Amino acid sequence: MKKTKIITISTVMMLCMGLLTGCSKSATGTFKRYAKCADVKDYTGVEYVPESRELSQEDIDNAVESFCKDNSETVEDKTSTIADGDKVNIDYVEKISGAEHDSKTAYTITIGEDTLGEGFDANLIGETPGTSKTIKVSYPDDYSDAEVAGMDAEFEVTVNYISVTNVPEYTDELVNKATKGEFTTTDAYTEHLTEELQNEKNDSADETERTNVLKAIIDKTEFEKYPENEVQEYVKAVIDNMASAAGNYGIDLQTYLMYFYGYTNEPDFIAFLTEAVESVMKEKIVVCSIAMKEDLLATDEEIQAYKQELMEKNEIEDEAEINENYSAEDLLFYATEEKVLDYLMESAVQVDSLETTEEGETTENVSEE
Repeated sequence: MKKTKIITISTVMMLCMGLLTGCSKSATGTFKRYAKCADVKDYTGVEYVPESRELSQEDIDNAVESFCKDNSETVEDKTSTIADGDKVNIDYVEKISGAEHDSKTAYTITIGEDTLGEGFDANLIGETPGTSKTIKVSYPDDYSDAEVAGMDAEFEVTVNYISVTNVPEYTDELVNKATKGEFTTTDAYTEHLTEELQNEKNDSADETERTNVLKAIIDKTEFEKYPENEVQEYVKAVIDNMASAAGNYGIDLQTYLMYFYGYTNEPDFIAFLTEAVESVMKEKIVVCSIAMKEDLLATDEEIQAYKQELMEKNEIEDEAEINENYSAEDLLFYATEEKVLDYLMESAVQVDSLETTEEGETTENVSEE
């Protein structure tokens, strides 16, 4: 289950979600502390460009295609020859210097990806299920698994079968079977899909518009400070967690950062992470400031309603699961943030476009309603 969030700059922002909430001696104290970090003003009447809510035929066709793929059947082909791109089920024993290093049974590889080492898959192309053969692989010196980097390995491989996925046609029979009789024709199910897609499109448009309005306020706010030491403390906590995770993989932090985030050195990643943390903190500061100025802190009833909404969106029946994933501080902040966004959207103004002048000022073309 994912926590609702408003502004992101990359996937690493997921690491920063804990900043949007946090424990304190009192909930009001947390909001007051963050509200002091900036003088947030001019937050009513914010201009934004409305998102398209138009559903295309391509959207519907893609949904139908996904439905068919979701109901595909996989069979074991034991007669065809292996070709590039095939999913092949194998058993193997890997030996290095004559000693067994690794072994797996019923292991599936995709030919061409060289999951077990460069050149491994090419040795299986043209073979048929039932074949047993020896495949030699040389691991490069910079191989991700330092334990075998620079070594030669020998695999004893047995091909079990080629995994073939058959995607069914979109028919009344398929619809009836897949929906257990809830829908009996493709026309009825397409209508259902279209309605679902339109609702999703509307929800996505709403979320984007709310995001853009909040971001516009953040962009024009001058932030005087961040809560003392919180940026540095959070960055350190994230780096410490990553170092621990790297250790669990048997690699150093630099290798971990390169593999998972594409960074070749720690200082550059810390600079990037610091920027991400500050971005999330700016969101919290603005939300807290407006909530305090406009008396928008969520009530117990509103928090409960927000919790119920989370359960419905995530198809959760037991409230205990929500409580395991969200603290009381989480729920208070997110419910309050929704109130703040509702308040901002009430006065927000739709415009056709946002244009920047040479002086850097923004001008608007207002939509006629």
